[in-house]
Amino acid sequence: MTEIAGVMKKAGLVWLAWGGGRPAPAWFANVDGQYVVLADAADSAEQPLPGLATAGSAQVVVPAKPATSRLASWTATVRRLEPGTDEWTAAALVLRTDRLNAAGLDTQLERWKTEADILVLEPTGEITEAVGRYDATPRAETPVGTSATTRGKAPITLHRRIRRRPKLS
Repeated sequence: MTEIAGVMKKAGLVWLAWGGGRPAPAWFANVDGQYVVLADAADSAEQPLPGLATAGSAQVVVPAKPATSRLASWTATVRRLEPGTDEWTAAALVLRTDRLNAAGLDTQLERWKTEADILVLEPTGEITEAVGRYDATPRAETPVGTSATTRGKAPITLHRRIRRRPKLS
């Protein structure tokens, strides 16, 4: 458990995978030694992690800095905090201070009670990857389809190199 605590201190966010789905980035907070995430089941302004609250367990991948590789990976059980309890309130207050660029700070906690779940990621003790023992399975995946597009014509310089004249001495 101390190995997990050591790598989690270095992380600003983690990647969570549950139920056979694609890993999703998630910001988290450490509340009295517990790792908590805010999971929004709907598609609102918060962190969309649909189905995590009922998943039971999740794989937590801690990226290295820069985030081009994994620092560690561990298994967690997922436990939902009941809104309004002392434990929920303590976690919500810490998450609120760690939440960057939050909209509607005055109604944030009330919105979280009805529109989001605060979940505790409890380490099971199973560390699946760490320094010196990484899984060599390639993790590259096809990007998720989207309706996003560019506006208008592509720039003229797309895929062209600008030639520079040699300096004359």
